[in-house]
Amino acid sequence: MTALDAWLASLPASEGYSCISAARRYAFDEAGYDAQYASDPANLTPGRGVVALLKDTSADFSAPAIEIGCGTGLASLGVVESAAYPLVLLTDPSTAFLGITRSKVRGHGFDESRVRYAVLMAEEIDRLPPDTFSLVLLRSTLHHVLDVAAFISAAGRALKPGGALVFQEPCQEGYILMGALTQFLPALARAAGRPLGPEQVKRVEGFANAMKYYSRRDIDKTKAEDKWLFRVDELAARAAAAGLSMDFRPNMAFEYYAPYPPGQPRPGPDTFTPFFRNYAKYCMSWGEGLMRAFDDHMPAYCAYIDGITGPGAQPYLHGVFICRKPAH
Repeated sequence: MTALDAWLASLPASEGYSCISAARRYAFDEAGYDAQYASDPANLTPGRGVVALLKDTSADFSAPAIEIGCGTGLASLGVVESAAYPLVLLTDPSTAFLGITRSKVRGHGFDESRVRYAVLMAEEIDRLPPDTFSLVLLRSTLHHVLDVAAFISAAGRALKPGGALVFQEPCQEGYILMGALTQFLPALARAAGRPLGPEQVKRVEGFANAMKYYSRRDIDKTKAEDKWLFRVDELAARAAAAGLSMDFRPNMAFEYYAPYPPGQPRPGPDTFTPFFRNYAKYCMSWGEGLMRAFDDHMPAYCAYIDGITGPGAQPYLHGVFICRKPAH
């Protein structure tokens, strides 16, 4: 039995999971949420990308990995498949999400002897044993955490020397640009003689207001599910305060680093116009009529941003953050 196993065994258990925290359901139905990520390739590629990225950067793999907020297993499965770590501890506040992820691990036939599952609230990461993990992994989880500085500090304590805190998160500047441009859509549609309906206007206003809410630092977000958009300088300062160095990969996602078959083009950094359109359609649930209005009126204004920045210099939309603990 490893030291991590012994520690997990000392905790209370529920539904077959070690309970580092009390369980909490997600804000939305977990099974319905999982339907967005049902295809196997989509579920394996992000985790494969995490492992490939860390191997390319000479990361440490000698100790266990932990994923905070594993959700549907989108990043989990590729990490488990790789067998790059002696153990992988998958955690989430929701036992429903843990069950979904465990079913996928078993469905793929992966070696489950190297996998552990636990209930953990990200805000209670300070309960983890210190100097234990080679990897603390999050995919689109940190923006749910109320006290980000405390989380990064606690993650640093949980890492062994040479370990890495790795996460993928949205960035403030690109989302503010999307919100600012979105608010002009009703006026543009009205000027073209095809005004938006009342419900469409509400959706547009909801988009703009959400970007403003996520960006603000002066209001209480305790009860909100999604809380933050991030500034790179803020995260770098918080990492430094925790004794971690930070490497930022702008507009990249974990899956971009995965190995691809010969002849299959590797996806590059996201650019503003397609990212904006996809966010409106899939994340803000804009219907066909509103997307037609977007396509009629927004591309010309989005092209201004694409055109003046050039390849590799787009506004930060999101990115991969690699925070390393010194080896000595």
